[in-house]
Amino acid sequence: MAARDAHAVDSRDGCCSRTTTNMKTYSTYLALPLAASLLAGCAAFAPRDAAKLECTMPVAAYPENAKPLERRATVLVRAMITASGNAENVTVTTSSRNAAADRAAVDAMSRIACSQTPARGGEPYPFTLTRPFVFEPRAKAPR
Repeated sequence: MAARDAHAVDSRDGCCSRTTTNMKTYSTYLALPLAASLLAGCAAFAPRDAAKLECTMPVAAYPENAKPLERRATVLVRAMITASGNAENVTVTTSSRNAAADRAAVDAMSRIACSQTPARGGEPYPFTLTRPFVFEPRAKAPR
């Protein structure tokens, strides 16, 4: 009886019995393969002939002759990309409050080129694309 009482006291003090330790180890060994099989199953259901979209994003260059930026300027531009991949209806959705930066962003978005590879049996479709353009102030030349 003394041994059982000592074991009960040890369990309450945070010490695990051999059976509990083995059960925790066994549970861990079961959980890992189960999680791996679930993740592998998700990949098995991915479509093999999914549609693909590739866009060439031109870099927006702040005009050299414009007033130098004193702080970062961010312009949010939206365009309707046609089924053939050209940009139409390019508009500024959030202005940087700098006309030169806004114009440079719209010019860059107007030159975007996208190509779609539709899924089997599908056709290219138009879509709306919104993209931020960020202009950083130029570093001042050393004197």
